[in-house]
Amino acid sequence: MEQKQNDEEMENSLPAGNAVVVSDRYLNDRFFVWYDDAYRMVLCSRIAWLQADGDYCFIHFKDGSKIIVVHPLKKVLEVLPPEQFARVHRSYAVCLELVDRLVGNTLYIGKQDFSVSSAYKEDLHSRFRFLGKVKGLHKSKVVKNNK
Repeated sequence: MEQKQNDEEMENSLPAGNAVVVSDRYLNDRFFVWYDDAYRMVLCSRIAWLQADGDYCFIHFKDGSKIIVVHPLKKVLEVLPPEQFARVHRSYAVCLELVDRLVGNTLYIGKQDFSVSSAYKEDLHSRFRFLGKVKGLHKSKVVKNNK
């Protein structure tokens, strides 16, 4: 009886706010996916990019390895932190922190290049800060004076 009371007192003295923060961070940086006859944990921070292949999705990791999952790209993106990943094409989504170059409609992560389709271009550009104008994004409107 005394041990149970001590356990309850200790539990009540722990700061609840810190436990929730740790738990949220833990849950938001990982997910489990069925791969090779078992649920495998995938750390979001290890993902470099995603590649759609019909109802399947290849998850490419920073270390060069990859896995294939039986879910479309849209479903995989739903479990990833939206502030860290962006869709750039019907078939690709990338980790934004790994993007090191934008050349025209092409985005680069190291030597890997990705075409940025017009459907995703504005959203992608809005996630970065640019010094100067971004060609093709901020088009000036021509106003005609009909006087």
